[in-house]
Amino acid sequence: MPDKMYYCNDTSSVMPCPLCRDGPMRPRGEFPVEVCEECDQRAVNADGETPWTGYPPDTQAEMDESTSVEPPDDGENPVFIDGHKCWRRYRFGGWITFLDHYDCDTLNEFYVRHGLMEPRESRPRITSDDRPADANQNTDPDLSPVDHRDETLPNDIPVVEIGSEHSETDRERLRNLIIQGASIDADSETAASEIQQIAELVNEPPWSSLAIKYLAMLATAEPEEALEALPLVASSYTTAEEDTQQWIMYYFSSLSKTHPDALFPVLDTLIDGATGDSPESQVNALAALGRIVSAYPHVGAGLVDEIAELLVHDNPIIRKNAVGLLGDTAQEYQRHVVVHAATIAACLTDEEPHVRRNASITLVRSGEADPDAIRQQSDQIVHALTDDQPEVRKNACVLIGNAQPTVPTEILERLAEHDPHPETRDMAQWALKEITS
Repeated sequence: MPDKMYYCNDTSSVMPCPLCRDGPMRPRGEFPVEVCEECDQRAVNADGETPWTGYPPDTQAEMDESTSVEPPDDGENPVFIDGHKCWRRYRFGGWITFLDHYDCDTLNEFYVRHGLMEPRESRPRITSDDRPADANQNTDPDLSPVDHRDETLPNDIPVVEIGSEHSETDRERLRNLIIQGASIDADSETAASEIQQIAELVNEPPWSSLAIKYLAMLATAEPEEALEALPLVASSYTTAEEDTQQWIMYYFSSLSKTHPDALFPVLDTLIDGATGDSPESQVNALAALGRIVSAYPHVGAGLVDEIAELLVHDNPIIRKNAVGLLGDTAQEYQRHVVVHAATIAACLTDEEPHVRRNASITLVRSGEADPDAIRQQSDQIVHALTDDQPEVRKNACVLIGNAQPTVPTEILERLAEHDPHPETRDMAQWALKEITS
C-alpha cells in the first residue's frame, strides 16, 4: 500500500510539490508527485516555448456558424520545468502536471511506470454499490458544548438515514438549519466558503452529525460542490464519533461515483473503514474502493492483502464486496490476487450466491497468472460445477479448461449434454476437450 498521504491547507496538492516545497524527488508508493500551479506556470516544451493546449499547432476544430466547439482535453507532452521533465494529464478542460522520475519516452510509458493508469472502460465492475446503514441508528448529534457555536440545536431537525432518498427540499432545509444555528457567514470576503465552513463543523459537536449528513446529501446530488469539503472531512475521520464516521464513509462512497481519483489521498482511511468494526462503514468503504479500483486497477494491487482478510467476514455483503474488489483488481494485476487463490476458492462454497458468483469471476481473471494455484483448488471447483447459478458453473468450466485440475469427467459430460444454459454447455464441452486431449 502506498505511503500515507495527508491533506495540507493548500488543497491544490495532496503532497508537497517536488520542485519548490522540498517534496520527494522519487516515487512515493505507486503514485507520481503532482507539481504545484506556481511551478507549472514555468513549464516550457522541448523548444523552450509555451506548451500548446487544446488543438495542436496548425490544427483547427471543424465548426460552422451554428456550432460552438470546445477545445478537446488535450495538450503538449512532455513539458519541462527548470530542466525537470514532467508530463501533463489533460482532462476536463485543464490539466495536472506530474514530475517524471524515470525519464520516460512516451505518455503511456509514464502512466505504466508510475502506476497512474488512465481511466478506461473496464470490464464490468463486480463490487456492489453502497448500501443503506441500519435505519434504526441514532441520528441525534452529540450535545457536548462548544465555545463559539450555539449549544442548542433546532427542534425540527429532519430525520436522515444513510442511503435513503433525499429531496432537494430536504437538503436545503438541513442547510438552512446549519447556517442559521451555527452562524455561518459565507458573504464575508475574509471568510471561507460556505461549504468549507460547514465542513469545519464535522469535527465540532454538537454540529458534527448535521454537517456531515448535509455534505453526504450534497455529494449525492452535487458532487462537484461537495468535493470542496473533502480535505476537511477526511481530516475529521479519526476523531469522529462512530455515527459521524459512518456518514463520512457514505460521503466518500458518493464522491467515488464521479470522482474516484479524488479519493487517492484517503485510501488509508477507506481501508480503515473497510477493515473496521462498523458494518455500515465497511460496506460503503468497499463500494468506494470498488469504484476506484475499477477505474484504476493499480490502486487495488496495493490493497490485496487487507481486502483478502475480509473474505471470511461474518457479513455476507462484506464478503461479496471484498471478493468482487479482488476481481476488479485482477483485471490487470492477476499475480497480486492469485496468491490468495485458496481463500478465494473457499468462497465458491459460500452460502451467499453473490459471493460464489464473484469468487468464480475473480478466479477466472487471476488464474491465468498461476494455473498451478488453481489446480490446487480442484475440490472447490468441482463443487462449483453443481452450483445453481449458470455463470458459476460456466466459470468453473473455464477454470478447468485453463488450469486442467483433476476433476471427474462425468460431471463435465453431464453439463456438456444436459445443462439448460447454452454457454455452460459450450464451456463444458471445451473443458472436456482440453483435459482429455
